[in-house]
Amino acid sequence: PASASVARRQPALRGDLQPEIVAINVHSQYTDELADAIQELRNMRGVLPIRVHDPDSRPPPAVSHHVSTAGAEEGASESWFSGWTAHHVGGTLVFLAFFALLCTIIPIVIAQRKQWEETVKCSGESFAAFLNYRFMDWFTSNTYAPSLVLVFLTLSLIVCGAVLYAILVGGSPSKALWRIFVWSTASPAEGETIGTIVTVCGLIILSLLLGIVSEVFSTKMNEIKSGVSRVVEGDHTLILGFTECTCSLLEELGKARISDGGNGVFVVLSREPKDEVEQYVSNDALKLRGSRVIVRSGNPVSTRDLVKVSAASARQVVILADTAVDPEEADARSIRTLVSLKARRWPTNGRIVVQCCNEANRDLFEQLYDPEIVEVVIVGNIVAKLMAQSAFQPGLARVFGMMLGFDGDEFYSAEWPELTGCSFRDVTFRFEAAVAMGVLTAKGECIINPGWDYYIAPGDKVIVLAEDNDTYSPAARPWLLDDHFELASARTVTCFGLQADGPQKVLVIGWNAKVEPLLLSLNSMMIEGSVVEFYSSVEVEQREEQLEKMEHPHEHITFKHIYVEDTKLTARSELARLEHLHYDRIFVLADSRRGKGGADECSLACVTQLKAISGEEKAHDLCPVVETCEDMTAEQLVACGFTNFVHSNSLVSKALAAVVEDPAVNMIYADFMSSLRNSFEFRRITEFLARGQTVPEELSFWEIAYMSACVGPVILVGWTVPSKNGKKEFQLNPKDKRTPRKWTPEDRLVVIRKVAD
Repeated sequence: PASASVARRQPALRGDLQPEIVAINVHSQYTDELADAIQELRNMRGVLPIRVHDPDSRPPPAVSHHVSTAGAEEGASESWFSGWTAHHVGGTLVFLAFFALLCTIIPIVIAQRKQWEETVKCSGESFAAFLNYRFMDWFTSNTYAPSLVLVFLTLSLIVCGAVLYAILVGGSPSKALWRIFVWSTASPAEGETIGTIVTVCGLIILSLLLGIVSEVFSTKMNEIKSGVSRVVEGDHTLILGFTECTCSLLEELGKARISDGGNGVFVVLSREPKDEVEQYVSNDALKLRGSRVIVRSGNPVSTRDLVKVSAASARQVVILADTAVDPEEADARSIRTLVSLKARRWPTNGRIVVQCCNEANRDLFEQLYDPEIVEVVIVGNIVAKLMAQSAFQPGLARVFGMMLGFDGDEFYSAEWPELTGCSFRDVTFRFEAAVAMGVLTAKGECIINPGWDYYIAPGDKVIVLAEDNDTYSPAARPWLLDDHFELASARTVTCFGLQADGPQKVLVIGWNAKVEPLLLSLNSMMIEGSVVEFYSSVEVEQREEQLEKMEHPHEHITFKHIYVEDTKLTARSELARLEHLHYDRIFVLADSRRGKGGADECSLACVTQLKAISGEEKAHDLCPVVETCEDMTAEQLVACGFTNFVHSNSLVSKALAAVVEDPAVNMIYADFMSSLRNSFEFRRITEFLARGQTVPEELSFWEIAYMSACVGPVILVGWTVPSKNGKKEFQLNPKDKRTPRKWTPEDRLVVIRKVAD
């Protein structure tokens, strides 16, 4: 029978016989037509096992009209497994795939709910808005997201429709899955007139629906791509402004979040278009260690744009100085941004880190907002100071950079009650995995290199250089009491400063905002009669005007200016006129007007031209101090034989990232950035020996630390060790401080020396 009318005429269906199982032979092409008859049969007989069989496949199993109930159940069980078709297998796989996706999505939603309650709920944002934001962020940042969403929606439609069909209409779930699939794809109704009309109408309606959905989706995608959609985050790091050091800052912050599982969220609010910033970040191939970067376009002083990046719920807000403008103008922009945050008392439970260009404006930034919330960082001064010192001690800037950031050893501070009442001398020799460098007093004062006669007071925190905050702890007794060696006595040595022996002639190639702090550092190292000549494409009148505005006097230095056209700045003919071999020191400043890449290209071209002009015999005497902006430039300079360079953007970003993670580090940097109290230097061991004393063949780190401290307030930070290529490389905070090692005349020490109280 292939229709309901035929089915009704069969004795078994009319009820003349009372079978417990009914088997119907029907070709597969008529199974759908028989569905109504089978449903009617179910309505007539109640729950009745029915087996539909295609006679073309194999003979149907025998059906007995008089079987027991147990036999019927056994036959039904056997038929379930033996009669499976492709529909059954496919349906089962569809159900399993759907529930597997569902079991994956539900825990994710629960985790997002927990994160919303912990970080965002306090800002008044609903969970629906937060979930929608996280979904759109994931959808636009993963290439596989559209395909995954399409698969999930298709499975949801088919499975949910099949379940409803099986409940309301009846039939097996596998048949229901197939019927829903046919309907959802609007397949032709096998020549039926009504089916064809319905299919055509369905296609028209579907086209309209797809057009509406596509329009809404395109609008939403345009909002996301243009950076106008709102960021719904909490406990994130908000960076206001996009400058040359932003990418380096993001990498450093990513390193800092590794200890937290690498799940940091960094939001950048930039005046530039979102797609340009994202392209810039993508080209730098940042290593974020699992953290995420979200970019939005807007004005950092606009309250509406600050709301867009969830400034209220941020854990840290970093205000970057605009290096493309004059330092005073950059500070003016930062001041207005800080006032915008103050007007709304944002962030609610976070801190603000401001990059300041002019040291004279530090107090103003601190007075504008609560000093307990705002940390003002001035990094440009230390870059210039390191450049000046590197002219006398090549490589000093690179070694100092090893103490910044989160790659190796960095600064930590902690309170150790067992050290209360101990002298700083005893503290120095109780940390074998760290170098004690100073204290943070209970009153909040930072004292670097306090001297051996300082005693730890209650509430004092010891500042150390260590690999991590959980890799060091004080020993029960100082090393001095455990080991026996000949203690050196206090003594005086010859001149310990970096001041030049006579008047210096200095050449500065380029011009940027670091000129003033560079001249300030050089003035303290030079004697009267020294000359600084500037070779730049900046107009002489503009340079002189900027020099006149400098607050600090330069009594030891006189200035001369050499002007060159911008297009000829790196020309061999112009550089040859400088006669650079007659200069005692040469500095190459990055031209910020050209951008990072253009500035480094210009600097690299200048130094290679100078080397070529020097000739092979005198090229080894050329040791300019080069300011670089990009990581790759350092490798290129080394390949050309130049090792005395300062990566300014890296130093700035490392210092900012360290202050963002631990505000107490700012006081440590402030001490180093000041030329008044401590100096970071390279020294020979012979400078710490008494007259007539010979250098021992073997020395341990702590023995040298004791010998150097006998001269005065000097802290030993590191030393040189042999490298794989046979050359000497610097090592900070060696972990084995007890074992003696062989010492050679080529070895050097890294020390922090107090220059004034």
